[in-house]
Amino acid sequence: MTDTQNRAQIGDLVRDTERSCEGIVTDVRAGKPVLRPRWGGGFTGQWSAEWGSLAVVSRRGTWDVPWLLP
Repeated sequence: MTDTQNRAQIGDLVRDTERSCEGIVTDVRAGKPVLRPRWGGGFTGQWSAEWGSLAVVSRRGTWDVPWLLP
């Protein structure tokens, strides 16, 4: 697997190791991923991160939002 295959993509749930929180990749601006909080948390709105600080928790479409489960 190449580095680009392991890298987070839009819609992936990731752990931002610099901020010690989870977020969802919503966009890429100026070559940096933009995240929004999965829910609540200490950060409001979106923030940019470094690719190296992201660890993929789950790929797009494979993670669930607890309050939407049947």
